[in-house]
Amino acid sequence: MKKKVLTAVLCIAMIFAMAACGGGGGDNGGDGDSGAVSARDEILIGFAAPMTGPLAIFMGPTSWVEDLCLAAINDTNGGIYVEEADAKLPVRVIYADTESDSNKAMEVATKLATEDKVDILVGAWTPVGANPISAVGERYEIPTFTFGAPEESWLEGGPYHWATGMHFNYDMLCTDVINMWDKLDTNKKVGFVFDTDVDGTTGREIYTELLDGTGYEIFDPGAYTIGSTDFTGMISKLKDANCDIITADMITPDFATFWKQCHQYGYVPKVCTINKGMHYEADVEQLDNDGGNGITFSSLWDKNFPFSSPLLGMECIEIADKWESENEGFYPYSIGYDVAMYDIIFDVLNRAQTLDKDAVLGAILDTDIDTVFGNLTFNENQCAEVPAIGTQWLPGEKFAFEKKVVASETFPAIPSFDPIIIPATTQN
Repeated sequence: MKKKVLTAVLCIAMIFAMAACGGGGGDNGGDGDSGAVSARDEILIGFAAPMTGPLAIFMGPTSWVEDLCLAAINDTNGGIYVEEADAKLPVRVIYADTESDSNKAMEVATKLATEDKVDILVGAWTPVGANPISAVGERYEIPTFTFGAPEESWLEGGPYHWATGMHFNYDMLCTDVINMWDKLDTNKKVGFVFDTDVDGTTGREIYTELLDGTGYEIFDPGAYTIGSTDFTGMISKLKDANCDIITADMITPDFATFWKQCHQYGYVPKVCTINKGMHYEADVEQLDNDGGNGITFSSLWDKNFPFSSPLLGMECIEIADKWESENEGFYPYSIGYDVAMYDIIFDVLNRAQTLDKDAVLGAILDTDIDTVFGNLTFNENQCAEVPAIGTQWLPGEKFAFEKKVVASETFPAIPSFDPIIIPATTQN
């Protein structure tokens, strides 16, 4: 089942690839010589990402991180040495808006490859961006670096030669969620709240596989449609099943509605784990009646990671604190991905010392670097796996809510705290 669901992502990406690129293969969109490098006075990074649309929230810190990292590369380090130029060249990033749409992602990434002729193609955030942009990298034989999607979904577009990824592993994410539940006193009855979309179907299947034989009992009231405004029927079934635990894959507006109706119906479980819709403090603040207190979710980067950026020479907590002091808001976790991208690209180009694309690809795959995610190397699937760990929203000192890591067994170097039961629970 999971294979069939994830394969749909590949099929869509390949349809877009054929439509946008005119089909066929072999033409790399350049001069036909995979090793040829023209004279250059700068290094071009093409970044196709959701500047608008529902995924744009991930891009909140991107320009801030770019300013910080390019200042370190171009000003502090004087650029990156390139053999063909026999000089250090500055790095410039060209952005292209995917509009949170796979078809548009294919279109703009193709332009970066064929017209802007970037040296490295970057694509980000969910399979909507990572998969079609990887397909463009393969089509035009450009070193491609993607991030911010489930590794399993991204791999459905493979096998890859030119495309690489820095992604979280969905199985590991769910494993730490279950590790988090294990720390709490519950009846081990888990209610599923998943939508009919690909993410919901995938989450349902992975949790079902992982919970098999663990002592947890699954209750599935059936899938809902994104944008629903009445969850009372589902809530009634979850309450009647006496589920102490809810695990949900919901966008923020859907969960806000669901959680409000849970309180109105007199059903508040001991544990509620919400993926996708509760990653940012602004999301939590949308919940009524202090409803975000105790909500758990899977965090993809945290300021308390005991790691640092080699490019910036700053620890994770220093980067987050700098953001908060300069932007007057709780730090967004996507900072970690943006900083790690520059950590890796700076390291790769310094080792390659050329813009020859075979050499650049080889340098990416040979990466062995300590970053804000810890040590990263690329596995046999050309993916560098980053943490996805159990986290909880709790009242904060500086902000209304702050998150704490409460389960990190899949990445034991990351410290964690004991989770709490939701204070407003109606469960015995």
